[in-house]
Amino acid sequence: MTGKSPVPSKQELVKIIRDMADKESVTSLSQRAFMESTGLSQWSIYKHFDTWSDACEEAGITTAPNPTQLPREQDYTDAQCVNELKRVAALLNTEALSSKQFRRYGRISASTVSRRFGSWGGALAISGLKESARTELARSLSPDYCIEEMKRVANKLGHDYLTAEQFDEHGNVSAYRIVKVFGSWHKALSAAGLNPSPNFKREVPFTDLADDFLNAAIDVGRVPSLVQLTRRSRYVSHTFSGRHGGYDQFKRLAIEHLFSNCARIPQGIREFLETEHRRLTDNDDTGSDIVMVPHRRGRTLNFRAFAYSPTSEHDVVQLFGAVADELGFEIVGNRSAFPDCEARRRSLGTRESFVPCLIEYEFASSDFRRHKHPVAGCDLIVCWTHDWRECPIEVLELSTAIKSLDGWR
Repeated sequence: MTGKSPVPSKQELVKIIRDMADKESVTSLSQRAFMESTGLSQWSIYKHFDTWSDACEEAGITTAPNPTQLPREQDYTDAQCVNELKRVAALLNTEALSSKQFRRYGRISASTVSRRFGSWGGALAISGLKESARTELARSLSPDYCIEEMKRVANKLGHDYLTAEQFDEHGNVSAYRIVKVFGSWHKALSAAGLNPSPNFKREVPFTDLADDFLNAAIDVGRVPSLVQLTRRSRYVSHTFSGRHGGYDQFKRLAIEHLFSNCARIPQGIREFLETEHRRLTDNDDTGSDIVMVPHRRGRTLNFRAFAYSPTSEHDVVQLFGAVADELGFEIVGNRSAFPDCEARRRSLGTRESFVPCLIEYEFASSDFRRHKHPVAGCDLIVCWTHDWRECPIEVLELSTAIKSLDGWR
């Protein structure tokens, strides 16, 4: 294994920017000049900051216009590509260069270089470099070798499970190559007799992804880029883009989900999202080729007109509306702002009377805390699942309440 220059931490990056500004006696730097002088890639910057301006602000300087931009792909010469390959190889002190290393440290894309010379291997050969040992080994991988290598790494770590990230760090080939052999990482784990990570969630609720998208939009004050979103989420970029046919497709689905579920969206952000949705819709000229995403289904319920149990706050609103009278409520009105519902609650006594009741709908009672709602101004949480036992507000768990009503099987 050859050594490689580590990507600087956030603090180290800020210091490098300050040191460069001090060295050149300037109060502003362009991103291009910084990258060319230090040899760092865009990834080194955007790993820690949303924009170059944010990085400069943290370093106490301002941004400067970029000098003449690097050529467009069709303007790169063979010599420029070769020189860039050699520069990255020298930076990493290696003669065996992988496309992954080049994507991280190069100032020309690896795909551009590959197209220029017909293949990545061809580009390396012309540059006097060679493919990494992992790449050469991956060309002739057998299922048996993959299984043994996965077992070796798991034994080294002392686990009966293995993640793709762990394998990438300790294996002799990449997890991507293993997936190419078996079709998926989980099929490979099964073949090797290993388990998925205990933290693995087979299906991430789309509501969680849409909420992360909304929170990121509120945080950055605009429609977030994929990098900005993943930096603020516990999920990786593939969860948002790869599973939904690209980031644009995810954004469209997330915005529609937020609007249809009456999410509480600040007015300024709502305008951004509406504009973005129009742009995505206008650019979508696929017509009948649009892939329709099926409605999410919970477990079989078969309670009256509800075939499946709720999977979102919107479903909770629908179900409560259907049984409110039997549970002793009259709905005055629903809205998207907190609290969601103004209702009247039947009061027990010799005479029928009603008292005001302000209701907040949630799929799970703990969502009330996650959404950071104030306790004051809400009398009751109506949810499908009550998972917040220390909740200071009264909770009506519909999954329990409907069992006493007609129509429950």
